[in-house]
Amino acid sequence: MGTGERTRVAAVGASPGANRRSRRASGSELAWLLVVPCAVVAVLAIVLLGPPLGGLLPGGSVTPWPSTAREFRPEPTEHARYAIALGAPLLLVAALVGLARMRPRIPRPLAWLVPALQLASGGFVVFCIAQQYRARVEGPYIEIWGTSPRTVYFTVRTLAVACAVGLTVAAVASSRGASRRVARLLRDTPARSAAAWTLAVLAIVGSLLPAIQLESTLLHANVNTWYHVAFTYDEASAVLDGRSPLVDFAAQYGSLWPYALALGMALFGSSVAVFCALAAALTGASLLAVYDVLRRLVASGMAALLLFLPLLATALYKMNGSLSNRFSLATLTGMFPLRLAGPFLLMWLLARHLHGAAPRTRWPLFLAAGLVVLNNVEFGLPAAAATFAALLWTTRPLRPALRRIAREAGVGLAAAFALVSVLTLLRAGSLPDLGLLVRYADLFAGSGFGMFPIVPTLGVSTIIFLTYVAAIGTATVRTLERAVDRLLTGLLVWSGVFGLGIGAYYVGRSHPEVLTNMFPAWALSIVLLTVAMLRDIAATRRPPAPGALLCLIGFGVLVCSLAQTPDPVAQVRRLEATTSARLTTPQAVAFIRGATRPGEPVAILTTVGHRLAVQAGVTDVTPYTGMESMPTREQLVQTLRLLRQAGGRKVIAAGEEAVPEAVHAVEQAGFRLSAVESAGQLVVLTKR
Repeated sequence: MGTGERTRVAAVGASPGANRRSRRASGSELAWLLVVPCAVVAVLAIVLLGPPLGGLLPGGSVTPWPSTAREFRPEPTEHARYAIALGAPLLLVAALVGLARMRPRIPRPLAWLVPALQLASGGFVVFCIAQQYRARVEGPYIEIWGTSPRTVYFTVRTLAVACAVGLTVAAVASSRGASRRVARLLRDTPARSAAAWTLAVLAIVGSLLPAIQLESTLLHANVNTWYHVAFTYDEASAVLDGRSPLVDFAAQYGSLWPYALALGMALFGSSVAVFCALAAALTGASLLAVYDVLRRLVASGMAALLLFLPLLATALYKMNGSLSNRFSLATLTGMFPLRLAGPFLLMWLLARHLHGAAPRTRWPLFLAAGLVVLNNVEFGLPAAAATFAALLWTTRPLRPALRRIAREAGVGLAAAFALVSVLTLLRAGSLPDLGLLVRYADLFAGSGFGMFPIVPTLGVSTIIFLTYVAAIGTATVRTLERAVDRLLTGLLVWSGVFGLGIGAYYVGRSHPEVLTNMFPAWALSIVLLTVAMLRDIAATRRPPAPGALLCLIGFGVLVCSLAQTPDPVAQVRRLEATTSARLTTPQAVAFIRGATRPGEPVAILTTVGHRLAVQAGVTDVTPYTGMESMPTREQLVQTLRLLRQAGGRKVIAAGEEAVPEAVHAVEQAGFRLSAVESAGQLVVLTKR
C-alpha cells in the first residue's frame, strides 16, 4: 500500500479520537501549505538554472549604429530566470491537485499554521514595498523624460487609506445586517441597470479625455505623449500610404489594428485628431467590455460599477506629468488600444461563453484569440494561452476536455490565419509573413535593444507577480472544490495566466514607467480576487482571514487611484491651448513635393515619414516608422533594397536625425546630397 492510500485510510477513518485530533484540510488550506515548499523550489531553480539556461538562449545577430550601440543590453539570464519563474504557478497547481486527491487531514495543534503563513505573506508584501521606496535607478533609466531616480507608485498616505478601505469592506461583508442593506441598494432593476451603464460610459469617456489631441495641441502635450503618438500615428498612416503590416511593413505595436484605424482615417480624415479619437474609441470599447464582464460576474450593474471605477482609474494610472497634461496608458496608444484592447475584448467573449451567451461554441473564441496573436504576439500569445487555460479549468472531465479544447483551438487559430491571409492577399497579393510578428521582439528581447535590469529585484513588480499566482491558485482551489460559478473561476485563471505572460514585457524593458503598463491586468486580478474573497466572507459571516484582508487592502489601493480622475474642465482648457507647431509642417510637405514627382517611390527616414508621404503625394517604401525604429544597419540596408526594387532613387532624411550616421551611410551606398530644405530640417539624397 502506497503512502497516498495510507493517508486516505487515516483520513476517512471515522474514529471520534481521530476527528478530535485532526480535520480534513480545505483546498485553500492546502494551497497555503504548499506555497512555501513550491516557492523554495522555484527560487532555487531560478538562482541555479538561470545562468546556464540563459547561455542557451539565441542571441541577436544585428549590427547597431555607433550612436545606438549603448542601448543594446542583452539580458539572457534574466529572461531565462523569468521563464523558470513562470513554472512556479504550474508547480503549485500540480502539487495542489496531487495533494487534494490524497484528502489529507491537518492536526489540530497545527491549525495556526495557515493564518501564520498568510500573515507572513503580508509581511513579505510590506518588505517589497519598503524595497521599492529605497530603490534608486540611475544612468540610462533616467534619460527617459520625466523619470525620477526614485519611483514610488503608492505613497504612505495611499497605503493608509487603502488599509482603511480594506478594513471597511471586510467589516461590511462580515456583518449580516450591513451586507443585506448594501445588497438591497445594489440590487438590479431596469432603472439602476440603465443608470449603471450610463455612468460606466461617462466614466470611460471622462477618463479618456487626455487621449484626445489635435494637430495644434500634440506638440504642446506631455513630451512622452507626443513622442509615442508619433509612432503609432505613422503606423496607421503607413497603411494609407500603401504599406501592409505583416507583408511589407513591420509594425512595432500592432499589425491588425492599424488596418482598422486607417479605414476610419480614410472615412473621417487622416489628421492627428481623427487618429486619437479612433484610438480612444477602441480603448473605450475594450474598457466597456471589461465593465460588462464584471456586470455578468456580480449580476448587478451598480455593484459592477463600484468594482469597475477603481479598476479603470488604475488601468489609466498617471505615469508622469501633471493631472491636466499627463502621460498615462490613456495617451500611450501603443499600449491602449494597440496591445491591450484585443486581449480585453477576447476576455469579454470568453465571459459571455462561460455565462451561457454567444459564442456558445469554443472555436470562435480561438478565432478571436488568433487575431489577437496576429496583431501583437507579445500580448496575444498570453491572451490565447489564458483563454485555453480558462476553458480547461472550467470543463470536466479533464482528459477528454483537453483533447476537445485543443482540437477547437486548432480550428479557430487556422480560421484566424485564413482571414488575415484573405486580407493580405486582397490588399498586397501576398500571404502574411509571420516573421514580421517577431521582428521587434527579436530586436528588443533577442538583441537587447532598450533593455533594463529589474530594480529593485524585490518590489512592486514582485507583488504584481504574486497577485497573478494568487489568482491562478484561487481558480484551482475553486475547480477542485467544484465551485458552481464557472465564470469567476475562468476569469481568475485568465487574468493570472495573461498577467504572467505579459510580465515578460516588463522583465525585458524593466523601466519604472513600463511597470505601470502592467497595471490594467494587475487591477483586473485584484478585482476578481476581491469578488472571490467577498463571496467567501459572505458565506461564512466570519472576519476575513489575513490573506483575504490583504486582497481587500489591494482593492483599497485601486480605490485610491480615483484621485487621478481627469477634470473635464481642465481637459477642455488643454484643448483650447493651441500652438502653431505641427507634427508635420507645411514647409516639409512643400519641400518633398518640390523634390519629387507625384507617386514617386521614395524612402523617408523620419518618424512621421508615411504621414509626410501621404500629404506630399509620394510613396514611402520604408518598412518602419523612420530611423527611430531602425537602430541597426541591417534595417537601413533592407530599406534601400526595397527602394531599389520599387524603382526609386531618392532618400529623404532629417537634418538632425536620431541616428546621426544615417545620412553618411546612405551616401556610402551610392547616394549624393541633391537638395536641402531652407530650414535645414530635411535633406534629399539621390542615387548616382
